[in-house]
Amino acid sequence: MIPVNESISQGTRTVLPYSLLQRLVEQASARFIMEECACRIHEGCEKYPINLGCLFLGDGSTRIHPSLGRLCSVEEANMHIQHSMDEGLYPLIVHTVIDALTLGIPYKRMLTVCFCCECCCAVHNGLRQGPTSLLRVVQRLPGLRVSIEEGCMECGDCLAKCPINALTITDHRIEISEDCKGCGICVESCPYGAIRMEIEGEQDILSGFFERVKSYADISAQ
Repeated sequence: MIPVNESISQGTRTVLPYSLLQRLVEQASARFIMEECACRIHEGCEKYPINLGCLFLGDGSTRIHPSLGRLCSVEEANMHIQHSMDEGLYPLIVHTVIDALTLGIPYKRMLTVCFCCECCCAVHNGLRQGPTSLLRVVQRLPGLRVSIEEGCMECGDCLAKCPINALTITDHRIEISEDCKGCGICVESCPYGAIRMEIEGEQDILSGFFERVKSYADISAQ
């Protein structure tokens, strides 16, 4: 659904560490779990579960038709997030007018948290294959640092999981490029616990992040 004679925002996308997502879920005035993933249905995905759909946050989510899913508690939303991550799907905040128009909900009162898979998601495929402009649109949280610790055994599991191929083995050492979006998939996939993700100056970063979110969508209770 495309509005005629209106400018269309490309939207903002930020890869979100799980700890921050939990706080967003807690702050949101309402939460809605989509019953199915439209992207995986459209592509006929056979690798990931169809029933792990997007999570909508904010008052706008209360206006989504109940045939598409259900309103849920904070605990249920967190369980949905964890289940999705256990299946290898990582959370990505997407704030676009297309979601609001398609569902008939207020754009400024909603956020979408989608759980992308590399085989069906346009963002995932774009990160791997280009265009390079998409790499600039998807941003790493400022102050977020991912590092390789001494326990690394160079098994290569993290290389295979990284959605943007930001990891390489050089001189018997795993290196992380500046392309890293800080999604944390490599942290979860390392069998030796040798990859660490941390936020430098956490309180200032968190404050700045939530202010940034509020600048384009207010999902808190009025």
